[in-house]
Amino acid sequence: MKKFLLLLIIVCRAFITEAQLTDTEIRNLKNDKLKPDNSYIYNLPFAKGSKFLLIQAYNSKMSHRNELSLDFKMRKGSKICAARGGIVIATKEDSDVGGLKDEFLSQGNHIIIKHNDGSTAMYWHLQKDGVLVNGGDTVLQGQHIGYSGNTGYTAFPHLHFQVQNEEGNDIATRFYTKQGVMYLRPGKWYKHNQ
Repeated sequence: MKKFLLLLIIVCRAFITEAQLTDTEIRNLKNDKLKPDNSYIYNLPFAKGSKFLLIQAYNSKMSHRNELSLDFKMRKGSKICAARGGIVIATKEDSDVGGLKDEFLSQGNHIIIKHNDGSTAMYWHLQKDGVLVNGGDTVLQGQHIGYSGNTGYTAFPHLHFQVQNEEGNDIATRFYTKQGVMYLRPGKWYKHNQ
């Protein structure tokens, strides 16, 4: 009964906030495979005024199977901004290679930021020398932290954004958008207005 009530609350809240959950996400909620982050609403992870196409979202059939992550198609050198404030716990910016071979899996330049609730946000595929922060730095929501690239396991330039809780489980995140607070949908353009 508790699971049903929790599901009912989540589904109702999704409709109220205009969140767009897919049938797969709803099934995953029922089976306790998807834990939405209702405690925080994120900014889009790029510069104010920028607009980018979301090409992959949660549990997509391409490279995000069983993964709650988002891919924004963007040109190399696009500004990446902190979707939420926190402390930088890891960075990598020395790679200049990328492609769809297993040898590139560990070559993705990235920034990982830990939030005050213990969750972490990951920003992947940044350009070589495109990280503007260091481990231990405190960053603010909206702060310019790096530049997009095409490093690691990737077919084209884009930003891979993912949030995990303290236990390392992926979190479905809601964002401030021009249309209001929502879960993002692939195939749609999103503009940062905050």
